[in-house]
Amino acid sequence: MKKILPIIIFIMAFFGFLSSQIIWDTFNLNAEMVKEDKQKYTLYEGQFQALKITSLEKETIELKNMEAPIVVLNFWASWCRPCLEEFPSLVEFQEKYKGKVAVIGVNGDEENALENALKAQKKYKLNFPSTLDAQGKIGEKFLINTYPVSIVFHKGKVVYVSKKLHNFMDDDFLKLIETQLK
Repeated sequence: MKKILPIIIFIMAFFGFLSSQIIWDTFNLNAEMVKEDKQKYTLYEGQFQALKITSLEKETIELKNMEAPIVVLNFWASWCRPCLEEFPSLVEFQEKYKGKVAVIGVNGDEENALENALKAQKKYKLNFPSTLDAQGKIGEKFLINTYPVSIVFHKGKVVYVSKKLHNFMDDDFLKLIETQLK
């Protein structure tokens, strides 16, 4: 037993050290992710104040001048299946909160952008304005590298970000919106 005891102690110390490293790395990774999110949110909020777009209907929209307290900036493309799949819930959400929420679409189609955006707008009965971003300039300002992405602002401050297919009529999401509207 005396010969095995140092080996057992070594193994226990090694696994103890390994466990502490894993916990430390996990903590640091989470802290870095929170810091990165805060930096992105600050960037989004700055871009919100500066963004002025022209809708497909030739209407000029400045996000900072929106009357609705909640603005959803939805980045989409006509070739993006998840984008198209979330449209029904986004249309329903916009209808439910008419006057309290303003949804603005940013279409990232590069080829036949206007034609494809108008086709999608008609097919999915989009009840919110969209703008074209064929050169990706708006997407670049918001660090968008995938679709769909939705950034939800309350009075210019980021309250929610989705970087995947999102159900805008999800109970938890609606609770968040209701809380912001109080």
